[in-house]
Amino acid sequence: MKKFLTVAVVFGMISAFAADEIKLPAPQKSGGMSVREALSSRRTVRKFQDKELSLQQIADMLWSANGVNRPDGKRTAPSALNRQNILVYAALKDGAYLYDPHKHALIKVSDKDLRRSCGRFTAPCYIVLVGDLSKDSREIAAAVNGGYVSQNIYLAATANGLGTCAMGSIADKKELVKELKLGKNTPYLVHPVGFPL
Repeated sequence: MKKFLTVAVVFGMISAFAADEIKLPAPQKSGGMSVREALSSRRTVRKFQDKELSLQQIADMLWSANGVNRPDGKRTAPSALNRQNILVYAALKDGAYLYDPHKHALIKVSDKDLRRSCGRFTAPCYIVLVGDLSKDSREIAAAVNGGYVSQNIYLAATANGLGTCAMGSIADKKELVKELKLGKNTPYLVHPVGFPL
Protein backbone atom coordinates (compact mmCIF):
# COMPACT_ATOMS: atom_id res chain seq x y z
CA MET A 1 0.00 0.00 0.00
CA LYS A 2 2.82 2.39 0.92
CA LYS A 3 4.56 1.67 -2.40
CA PHE A 4 1.29 2.34 -4.26
CA LEU A 5 0.87 5.72 -2.48
CA THR A 6 4.46 6.70 -3.30
CA VAL A 7 3.95 5.85 -6.97
CA ALA A 8 0.63 7.75 -7.00
CA VAL A 9 2.24 10.84 -5.42
CA VAL A 10 5.16 10.77 -7.88
CA PHE A 11 2.78 10.29 -10.84
CA GLY A 12 0.64 13.18 -9.57
CA MET A 13 3.71 15.44 -9.33
CA ILE A 14 4.77 14.52 -12.88
CA SER A 15 1.25 15.17 -14.18
CA ALA A 16 1.08 18.53 -12.41
CA PHE A 17 4.45 19.54 -13.83
CA ALA A 18 3.44 18.47 -17.33
CA ALA A 19 0.27 20.57 -17.07
CA ASP A 20 2.39 23.56 -16.05
CA GLU A 21 4.73 23.24 -19.05
CA ILE A 22 3.46 23.54 -22.59
CA LYS A 23 5.82 22.37 -25.31
CA LEU A 24 5.28 24.77 -28.20
CA PRO A 25 5.10 23.72 -31.85
CA ALA A 26 8.29 24.37 -33.81
CA PRO A 27 8.45 27.96 -35.04
CA GLN A 28 7.66 28.59 -38.68
CA LYS A 29 10.88 30.01 -40.07
CA SER A 30 9.72 30.62 -43.63
CA GLY A 31 6.74 32.26 -45.26
CA GLY A 32 5.11 35.52 -44.29
CA MET A 33 6.51 38.81 -45.56
CA SER A 34 10.07 39.72 -46.36
CA VAL A 35 11.83 41.97 -43.84
CA ARG A 36 11.48 44.92 -46.23
CA GLU A 37 7.74 44.29 -46.66
CA ALA A 38 7.32 44.05 -42.88
CA LEU A 39 9.23 47.31 -42.39
CA SER A 40 7.10 48.97 -45.04
CA SER A 41 3.85 47.71 -43.45
CA ARG A 42 4.78 48.00 -39.76
CA ARG A 43 2.41 50.16 -37.74
CA THR A 44 1.15 50.47 -34.19
CA VAL A 45 -2.14 48.66 -33.55
CA ARG A 46 -4.26 49.49 -30.52
CA LYS A 47 -7.57 47.82 -31.43
CA PHE A 48 -7.88 44.07 -31.76
CA GLN A 49 -10.50 41.58 -32.88
CA ASP A 50 -12.09 39.34 -30.26
CA LYS A 51 -10.28 36.30 -31.63
CA GLU A 52 -7.79 34.02 -29.87
CA LEU A 53 -4.34 33.31 -31.25
CA SER A 54 -3.45 29.74 -32.13
CA LEU A 55 -0.68 27.98 -30.23
CA GLN A 56 1.37 28.13 -33.45
CA GLN A 57 0.96 31.91 -33.64
CA ILE A 58 2.00 32.28 -30.00
CA ALA A 59 4.99 29.99 -30.60
CA ASP A 60 6.05 31.99 -33.66
CA MET A 61 5.74 35.33 -31.83
CA LEU A 62 7.75 34.20 -28.79
CA TRP A 63 10.46 32.56 -30.88
CA SER A 64 10.71 35.67 -33.05
CA ALA A 65 10.88 37.87 -29.95
CA ASN A 66 13.88 36.18 -28.33
CA GLY A 67 14.06 32.51 -29.24
CA VAL A 68 17.12 30.37 -29.84
CA ASN A 69 18.17 30.49 -33.51
CA ARG A 70 21.63 28.86 -33.42
CA PRO A 71 23.09 25.63 -32.01
CA ASP A 72 25.21 27.61 -29.52
CA GLY A 73 22.04 28.93 -27.81
CA LYS A 74 22.23 32.48 -29.13
CA ARG A 75 19.01 34.30 -29.85
CA THR A 76 16.96 36.07 -32.49
CA ALA A 77 17.50 39.40 -30.69
CA PRO A 78 20.93 40.91 -30.04
CA SER A 79 22.09 41.29 -26.45
CA ALA A 80 24.84 43.53 -25.06
CA LEU A 81 27.81 41.35 -24.06
CA ASN A 82 25.55 38.34 -24.76
CA ARG A 83 24.10 38.66 -21.24
CA GLN A 84 20.66 37.48 -22.47
CA ASN A 85 19.03 39.50 -19.71
CA ILE A 86 15.49 39.75 -21.11
CA LEU A 87 12.85 37.35 -19.81
CA VAL A 88 9.78 36.99 -22.00
CA TYR A 89 6.35 36.20 -20.52
CA ALA A 90 3.01 35.60 -22.21
CA ALA A 91 -0.17 36.71 -20.44
CA LEU A 92 -3.10 34.72 -21.82
CA LYS A 93 -6.72 34.14 -20.84
CA ASP A 94 -5.89 30.98 -18.87
CA GLY A 95 -2.86 32.37 -17.04
CA ALA A 96 0.66 33.74 -17.39
CA TYR A 97 3.67 31.85 -18.67
CA LEU A 98 7.44 32.30 -18.79
CA TYR A 99 8.85 31.52 -22.22
CA ASP A 100 11.77 29.08 -22.01
CA PRO A 101 13.70 29.73 -25.25
CA HIS A 102 15.98 26.70 -24.87
CA LYS A 103 13.08 24.25 -24.55
CA HIS A 104 10.78 26.40 -26.74
CA ALA A 105 8.14 25.91 -24.07
CA LEU A 106 5.80 27.88 -21.83
CA ILE A 107 6.19 27.46 -18.06
CA LYS A 108 3.05 28.44 -16.15
CA VAL A 109 3.74 30.94 -13.38
CA SER A 110 0.21 32.14 -12.59
CA ASP A 111 -3.35 30.90 -13.09
CA LYS A 112 -4.62 34.50 -13.20
CA ASP A 113 -5.64 36.32 -16.35
CA LEU A 114 -3.18 39.24 -16.08
CA ARG A 115 -3.93 40.90 -19.40
CA ARG A 116 -5.77 43.82 -17.72
CA SER A 117 -2.77 44.29 -15.42
CA CYS A 118 -0.56 44.60 -18.50
CA GLY A 119 -2.37 47.36 -20.36
CA ARG A 120 -5.57 49.10 -21.30
CA PHE A 121 -6.11 47.42 -24.68
CA THR A 122 -8.18 44.28 -25.06
CA ALA A 123 -5.97 41.71 -26.78
CA PRO A 124 -5.85 37.90 -26.70
CA CYS A 125 -2.17 37.94 -25.66
CA TYR A 126 0.21 40.30 -23.95
CA ILE A 127 3.95 39.71 -24.25
CA VAL A 128 5.75 41.06 -21.19
CA LEU A 129 9.45 41.96 -21.36
CA VAL A 130 11.30 41.77 -18.04
CA GLY A 131 14.86 42.77 -17.28
CA ASP A 132 16.71 39.96 -15.47
CA LEU A 133 18.94 41.96 -13.12
CA SER A 134 20.71 38.79 -11.93
CA LYS A 135 22.38 38.56 -15.37
CA ASP A 136 23.21 42.27 -15.66
CA SER A 137 22.48 44.75 -12.88
CA ARG A 138 22.58 47.73 -15.23
CA GLU A 139 18.99 48.74 -15.93
CA ILE A 140 20.08 50.56 -19.09
CA ALA A 141 21.31 47.24 -20.52
CA ALA A 142 17.89 45.67 -19.92
CA ALA A 143 16.16 48.68 -21.46
CA VAL A 144 18.34 48.57 -24.60
CA ASN A 145 18.08 44.78 -24.99
CA GLY A 146 14.34 45.00 -24.40
CA GLY A 147 14.18 47.46 -27.30
CA TYR A 148 15.74 44.88 -29.62
CA VAL A 149 13.21 42.25 -28.55
CA SER A 150 10.39 44.77 -28.93
CA GLN A 151 11.36 45.50 -32.54
CA ASN A 152 11.38 41.75 -33.29
CA ILE A 153 7.83 41.54 -31.90
CA TYR A 154 6.66 44.41 -34.13
CA LEU A 155 8.16 42.88 -37.28
CA ALA A 156 7.00 39.33 -36.52
CA ALA A 157 3.46 40.53 -35.81
CA THR A 158 3.35 42.50 -39.05
CA ALA A 159 4.81 39.65 -41.12
CA ASN A 160 2.16 37.28 -39.79
CA GLY A 161 -0.92 39.48 -40.18
CA LEU A 162 -1.07 40.44 -36.51
CA GLY A 163 -0.81 43.77 -34.76
CA THR A 164 0.97 45.05 -31.68
CA CYS A 165 1.85 48.15 -29.70
CA ALA A 166 4.89 48.62 -27.43
CA MET A 167 3.77 50.05 -24.08
CA GLY A 168 6.01 51.31 -21.29
CA SER A 169 2.98 52.44 -19.31
CA ILE A 170 1.96 49.23 -17.54
CA ALA A 171 -1.52 49.18 -15.99
CA ASP A 172 -0.61 47.41 -12.72
CA LYS A 173 3.13 46.82 -12.44
CA LYS A 174 2.89 45.70 -8.79
CA GLU A 175 0.41 42.98 -9.70
CA LEU A 176 2.65 41.75 -12.51
CA VAL A 177 5.72 41.66 -10.25
CA LYS A 178 3.76 39.68 -7.66
CA GLU A 179 1.97 37.23 -9.98
CA LEU A 180 4.95 36.63 -12.28
CA LYS A 181 7.13 36.11 -9.17
CA LEU A 182 9.70 38.61 -10.43
CA GLY A 183 11.33 39.52 -7.11
CA LYS A 184 13.67 42.44 -7.82
CA ASN A 185 13.23 42.16 -11.58
CA THR A 186 10.95 44.62 -13.29
CA PRO A 187 8.77 44.62 -16.41
CA TYR A 188 9.96 47.23 -18.93
CA LEU A 189 7.58 46.84 -21.85
CA VAL A 190 4.36 45.04 -22.65
CA HIS A 191 3.06 44.23 -26.13
CA PRO A 192 -0.61 43.45 -26.72
CA VAL A 193 -0.74 41.07 -29.68
CA GLY A 194 -3.75 40.12 -31.76
CA PHE A 195 -5.63 40.46 -35.02
CA PRO A 196 -6.05 44.14 -35.97
CA LEU A 197 -9.58 45.54 -36.23
